[in-house]
Amino acid sequence: MTKNILIGYSTWSGVTHEIADAIAKHLSDTGFQTSTVDLKKASEVNDFDAYVLGTSIHASHPNKSFVNFLKNNHSLLSTKPTVLFVVCANLFQDTPENREETLNWLKDSLKNVPEIPYLDIGLFGGATITEGSDYQKLNPFAKMIIKSMKKTIVEKLGNEDFRDWEKIKTWTKEIAKKLK
Repeated sequence: MTKNILIGYSTWSGVTHEIADAIAKHLSDTGFQTSTVDLKKASEVNDFDAYVLGTSIHASHPNKSFVNFLKNNHSLLSTKPTVLFVVCANLFQDTPENREETLNWLKDSLKNVPEIPYLDIGLFGGATITEGSDYQKLNPFAKMIIKSMKKTIVEKLGNEDFRDWEKIKTWTKEIAKKLK
């Protein structure tokens, strides 16, 4: 029987959405049936065999819809295989220190969420993108903030996209083994 996996994401400008789509594709390639859903709009989530849930982190905080989804569905998620992934500009360099700091931000934000036994937590570098449907849905003030962030990041780091697609693919293949 093919397992049905919910790939849920909470994004600001679309970076986490793009990573969720890549995870869904890689899981589909390994034989799973996947549904990719914005956690702000997630309903009818009971009929899945497992959950892969992701959020971006900005200013050391994950998106509110991600935390709310975990709170509202903790009893379901604690009975089914659940995996988390985080997308954060702090991981512009994938160092042990940056991974620990990012993971601590996640754990701190989930301290009021009842315990859920996660199979794994993926930590991925983010990006500041200023195109795409998620970005276009933002209000003008949010777009202005992202454009300013992008300019600063490019000036300081010489790049605006720190996603490692090969790392995401490799991590997803490891997750697929754990979900089989």
